[in-house]
Amino acid sequence: MRKIKNWLSEEELKSIYTSSYWNDIEKEKEKKWWIEDGNYQECLDFLDSSKLLYEYQQSEKFIKDFSGESIKVVDLAAGIGWTSVLLSKLSNVKEVHAVEISKHRLDSLFEHSVKMLKGDGDKIFRYLGSFYNLQFDDKSIDVIYMSQAFHHADKPLKLLNECDRVLKDNGRIILVGEHFIGIKSIIRKFLANLIKRKKYTTNFYEMFTPDQELGDHYYRQSDYYFMFQSMGYSVKNLRLKNEKVIYIADKRC
Repeated sequence: MRKIKNWLSEEELKSIYTSSYWNDIEKEKEKKWWIEDGNYQECLDFLDSSKLLYEYQQSEKFIKDFSGESIKVVDLAAGIGWTSVLLSKLSNVKEVHAVEISKHRLDSLFEHSVKMLKGDGDKIFRYLGSFYNLQFDDKSIDVIYMSQAFHHADKPLKLLNECDRVLKDNGRIILVGEHFIGIKSIIRKFLANLIKRKKYTTNFYEMFTPDQELGDHYYRQSDYYFMFQSMGYSVKNLRLKNEKVIYIADKRC
C-alpha cells in the first residue's frame, strides 16, 4: 500500500468530534479489532457474529451493479480497513480511497486487514482526515461508501454536501449499517424515558439523544429520505434482518 497522506495537523485532529475516543490505543486494545499481533481469527469471528460481514455482503451488490468499469470508491470512516479491503477485491473497482481519523487504525491495523482478508493493497489509498473536508477534486469520485459511519456525523447535511461536491454526476452514496427505528423502538424509548427518567416527551430527538462518547446519532427513515431528496438524489433502502438498513442514493444530473 501507498504511504498515508496526512490531511490534518495534530491540533485539527484533536478538535474533531469524538476523535479522542477513536485514538485511545488502550481502549482499542480491548476491542475485537485489535489485530496487531497477527491473530486474526477473533476479529473474523466478530465480523461474522456481529453481522457486520453480512451487512457488507448485502451492500456489495450496489457496488457491483454500478454502471461503468474501473470505478473510484471512497470509504469514509474506514476504521481498520476491512471494508476497504473487501471493496479492493471487486473486479469493477479500480481504486479505494480510505479516510479515517484513527491514526493507529489507519496505520498498522489497516495493513493487517489487507493480510487478514487477502485484499489488493495496490488499489488502496489511505488518508488521515475528516469526512467533512475531503481533499479530492470536484466530481472525481464514482461511489462513496460508509459502513457504520453516517450516524456518527454530528453534522449530517454538511457531510452530505461534501460528498455531493466530490461525487461525479450519476454517482452513488451507500450508507450501510444505519439504525432502523420503527414504531416499536419509539414506544420502548418513550416508556423508558417516562419510567426511568420521569420525563414525558414525544419529541424524537429528545428521546433518542446522541451518544457523546461514541458519537452515535439516531435518524428516522423519513429523515434519510428528506436529506437525500432535498439534495436532488433518488434514494431507496434495503432493510436487513438484523434491524439495520442500507440506503442507496443516486445523484441526478
